[in-house]
Amino acid sequence: MKAHSKQFPVEKMAEVLGVSRSGYYDFLHKGPSKRALEDQGIIEEIKKAHKKSRGTYGSPRVHAELKKQGVSCSRKRTAKLMRKEKIQAKMRKRWKRTTLQSKKVVDIAPNHLDQQFHVEKPNKVWVSDITYVWTAEGWLYVAVVLDLFSRKVVGLSMGASLSTELVTKALSKLYIAEV
Repeated sequence: MKAHSKQFPVEKMAEVLGVSRSGYYDFLHKGPSKRALEDQGIIEEIKKAHKKSRGTYGSPRVHAELKKQGVSCSRKRTAKLMRKEKIQAKMRKRWKRTTLQSKKVVDIAPNHLDQQFHVEKPNKVWVSDITYVWTAEGWLYVAVVLDLFSRKVVGLSMGASLSTELVTKALSKLYIAEV
């Protein structure tokens, strides 16, 4: 009503909106309510507690923190004020299994190196591994073969799917250095 008081008479706006003129003028001269002032103080404490937790606390933990500090308010009020200020806890991502281990013992390759990674000559021992990298076009799987003597990549293969073909391509594209 205050914003439109220059265009329209206050009496007409009060009539249209269903409020009394005296109530409007009373509202203009009143300051913020006691509850609103309390809320502002609680919001400041909520922000401090939330920042202290590095943004991980939601309303139950923030409420517990406020209670420790002696701030008197309910959990629902804390949640309401956090919603009003758009304060939310950071959510953990759900754990997702990305690889499966074979249950058959025959599928697991034997460990011939037995943690002996020191090699005297090049091209005697190669090791390989598979990893995946997120790109703008989706996941890209990479198979790498390393020479343990020089620690250099001697074979590399990339593909859109994780398959045995990826590893065989890496082994077939070996770049053997002459010694």
